[in-house]
Amino acid sequence: MYETIVEDSFTIFRFLVKNSDRNINYVLSCNTTKECVIIDPLDKDVIEEIIKQYSLKPKYIFNTHAHPDHIKYNDFFISKYKCPLLAHIDCQELFEFEFENVFENDVIKVGNLNLKVLHTPGHCHEHISLILDRYFFCGDLIFNLGVGNVNFRGDVSMLFRTITHKIKNLPDELLLLPGHDYLKNNITFLQSLYKDSSEIGSELDGLLSSYDSNQLSPLFDIGFEKKNNPFLRIDEFSFLDFLEKKDLFKDEKMEFRFKLLRQLRDEH
Repeated sequence: MYETIVEDSFTIFRFLVKNSDRNINYVLSCNTTKECVIIDPLDKDVIEEIIKQYSLKPKYIFNTHAHPDHIKYNDFFISKYKCPLLAHIDCQELFEFEFENVFENDVIKVGNLNLKVLHTPGHCHEHISLILDRYFFCGDLIFNLGVGNVNFRGDVSMLFRTITHKIKNLPDELLLLPGHDYLKNNITFLQSLYKDSSEIGSELDGLLSSYDSNQLSPLFDIGFEKKNNPFLRIDEFSFLDFLEKKDLFKDEKMEFRFKLLRQLRDEH
């Protein structure tokens, strides 16, 4: 039903939401105090089961952004547990309920835990992410081998800047906890880019052959993304040389290449 990632001071619960666009929901709890934060609630029943089974005490609801599939049960948890909602100030015209603003470099205390906020716009202007220890709750900013689309209030230039100037500078060992599990589709997109699809390499080929749609994909770190994610490799001529349509990318402006790649992914 759900997976647990247990560290000395905290536990992360994660699960695929049924009948969704492979959304992943998260509950993060302090092992000492049992306080927890509910992230982008789309499935209230499984979240409620986790809270009950582990006697957790919701302190906050956290929205990475205000798209409907990330905020569906805000009202339910706000009302039931009387806990504040945390979101970026740009949500003020998107929400009908009150929330507390959080900004870049804010620290959110949940029990004995300190969660750092990053403003990560692009998928939409209000997008924010969380870092705790070696875990990166990145919402719809970046996925395994992909990045978020810009079809709903997004800005591809802003997304390019966030990925290029912020995400690529994060530590390699930081593990991604994205808002959707798009691994299979992103691997097949990468295959479609190459002149020879076998160039994706044995690691990705193995992930594709062992893929199970009923299971969550493994966790991957920023180092894995720097090595394999085309949106993080668009500045590498050694990567471009393998592409079927490499002439499309001959413009040396990185932002142009990024935008074109995002367009190709939309068409895939």
